Amino acid sequence: MASPSADAQSGKKRYQKELGLWSVVFLATGAILGPAVGFTPVSVLAFAGPSGMLSWVIAFVLILAVAMSYVELGTMWPRAGGVAYYPARSNGPIVGVMNAWGSLVGYALAVPSIVVAFVEYLSYWFPSLMSNGGLSASGIIVAVVVLLTVFYINTLRIRHMGTLNNIFTVLTIVGLLVIVIALFGHFHSQNFSHFGGFTPFGASGLFIAISATIYGFGGFRQPIDYAEEVHDPGKTIPKAVAITMVVTLVIYFLESFAFAGAIDWKAMSLASGGWGKLLTLGYPFLSVSDGAGLAFIGILAIITTLIASYKDGYIYFGGASRVGYALAKYDSYLPEYFTRMTVNGIPLPSVVLVLVVSTLYIVLLPAFSSLFPLVAGALLLSYAPGPLSLAVFRTKYPDESRPYVMPAYKLLAPFAFVVSTLMIYWSGWNSVHILIPSVFVGLLLLFFYNSRKRRLTSADVAHGIWFPIYQIVLLVISYLGSTDFGGTNAFAFPWDSVVMAIVALGFYYWGYSSGLRYTTSATFNQDHGESVSA
Repeated sequence: MASPSADAQSGKKRYQKELGLWSVVFLATGAILGPAVGFTPVSVLAFAGPSGMLSWVIAFVLILAVAMSYVELGTMWPRAGGVAYYPARSNGPIVGVMNAWGSLVGYALAVPSIVVAFVEYLSYWFPSLMSNGGLSASGIIVAVVVLLTVFYINTLRIRHMGTLNNIFTVLTIVGLLVIVIALFGHFHSQNFSHFGGFTPFGASGLFIAISATIYGFGGFRQPIDYAEEVHDPGKTIPKAVAITMVVTLVIYFLESFAFAGAIDWKAMSLASGGWGKLLTLGYPFLSVSDGAGLAFIGILAIITTLIASYKDGYIYFGGASRVGYALAKYDSYLPEYFTRMTVNGIPLPSVVLVLVVSTLYIVLLPAFSSLFPLVAGALLLSYAPGPLSLAVFRTKYPDESRPYVMPAYKLLAPFAFVVSTLMIYWSGWNSVHILIPSVFVGLLLLFFYNSRKRRLTSADVAHGIWFPIYQIVLLVISYLGSTDFGGTNAFAFPWDSVVMAIVALGFYYWGYSSGLRYTTSATFNQDHGESVSA
């Protein structure tokens, strides 16, 4: 690998391949074990009672096909911000720009939501940081300062960020395991059979819990977005994603299991069996630890959540900046300025863009509860086209080198697309009705595409129109769907999900057919011949 100075002398500034297997494992694990570790294992119990534990296993099975799709894409054509690359190459500028913009919105919102969560937890010791359910003026100032430190980390060489992340991720995992072991020492088995039984809220509660756990696994895609900075991505990324998915499944399941067993309803000032009231706990693991007489463990839980939140912030910040870079480089959706790199392989203009957007959202929406639904929906929406792109590439580029090959893609690719669609639907009307109009704003970026490459043609529209129609139909079904997901109940549970799945399958085959007929642009054809392998 050429040194940064050599790159500078040759005029080439590029991403540095400095992430090995365990750095990538900790990158993905660190992204998954973020602020969610402090509340999602409890939220699933509030939604579904003890059966909420199963939501982690079910979500793992559902999202596995989606993860495998992105592993194949990320190892076939390793691209920084690849989520902005693959749909554009398979289905053209309309699908590309809407999916890439949705990804950027999701990542850019993830950063302020994580920083706000960090400050909200910090307010345990400094109450003045919070006011009326959101950050106070001083809280906003602290959040911006924290964001600036996250920004600074993302201006360092990737190996330095990787080393720091390795330390913080290990501390997070150790902290969580200590908490789980301590809570198992105060286990109440009756919590799983009394108080409404194992499934007090029925199947609908379990579905809602699954929608929460799905987001928890979302960080699996970070290795794909950092793929150009990974040593031997063809071997490293599949191993890293597999290890990450299993490790995080075990940790999250144990968190929910230990919490459910450690609940002392009276000591926590909750009505017996009041599962839904768990959502009212500001610091759930602190509450359950105090109820069990484990004050130290409660403090450890807050410290662990702070560490988990902070590292999640700089990981998603880096992912967002790489998506911004891809928006500019691969199909000209942003000005060429955003493709500029430092000699250390950092897309600095894109990093600054994320800083500006994140700061604005912290000021405008200074509460985690305001940002989280938008983050979850935006990230989920950007998952859907990936499996479809994989199927298109299998047909159009059958001889392309694929270090990892997803098995049974003709079955698993449409399944993954349907699962992704259902995850968006399950995120609820309150999220969907804000998210989808926001994604349509991304079409404005076609102005840069038109001004730098070529005019949008009728063929581009014909091969890409299915995606905006897909999002409009998703919006309508979300509005008409079950009240369990914020709809008007025109389609009651579970038929709402059945309808959504059938509709999604129809759009998958429409998108697949359109992708086969789409002719890739000159930018992609030139890029196709450029080796980026280790």
